[in-house]
Amino acid sequence: MTEVQKLQYDMLVKLDEVCHRYGLRYYLAFGTCIGAMRHQGFIPWDHDVDVLMPADDAWKLSKYQKEFGDRYFVSNRRTDKNHKYTNMRVVDRENRCRTLKNGEVIEEDQVCMDIYPFYNCPASRAGLLMNIWSSHIQKILLGGVPKNHGRLFGMAGSVILFLVKKEKRGKYIERIERRLNYKGRSREIADYFGQDISLCNAIRYRKEWFDKPKPLMFEGRYFDGPTYPEAYLATRYGDFMTPPSEAQISNELKCELIDK
Repeated sequence: MTEVQKLQYDMLVKLDEVCHRYGLRYYLAFGTCIGAMRHQGFIPWDHDVDVLMPADDAWKLSKYQKEFGDRYFVSNRRTDKNHKYTNMRVVDRENRCRTLKNGEVIEEDQVCMDIYPFYNCPASRAGLLMNIWSSHIQKILLGGVPKNHGRLFGMAGSVILFLVKKEKRGKYIERIERRLNYKGRSREIADYFGQDISLCNAIRYRKEWFDKPKPLMFEGRYFDGPTYPEAYLATRYGDFMTPPSEAQISNELKCELIDK
């Protein structure tokens, strides 16, 4: 493991301990789940840990801040006024890193592990569309107009920020969160994040794929993975067992620690 991977691994161990102690569910997700299935650990060129959690469990994490000690901080919009993400984070207060793309620094931040909440999907197409559009508005209200989403999306985002004044955004975001946290009958879940979501569609996963966690080996220790990791990853990525080309790997983001 690299230095950054080791720090990420330590945060995952702490999350695993807290979740098991208090009966919260989490699942290795995205590249972390691929790494567990394909490499039994980190993808060699990957540098972070991602997990999915049911939204209610993800929000409960901050109740157990004392369990994370002074070093780790459970960050969400309720615990950190500067939090600008729809996902939650476990932040390593002692270590910072820089992210590089093609040798250029694009970001400097604390080392952190991302926790993505997932939600039950409304049964109707109309209900799903409302949640998709609501999630886009939520992202804009939290973090501003996303870059590289096209001119039309940028203009729409600017209009939303103009109409929803800063002092009212907190309550508006809370209403969106209640909408996303659908409690009706549902056979599918969605995380409304990243490549999983477009303007009018979202990748959905069957609820039974995220039921009782399946132990997955990751860097010599078992962690909780999706109940059916193959089905989840095939839906998300297609052929997830075939590594990308050398050219694709060379374009991956790189991460390094910042000396104290």
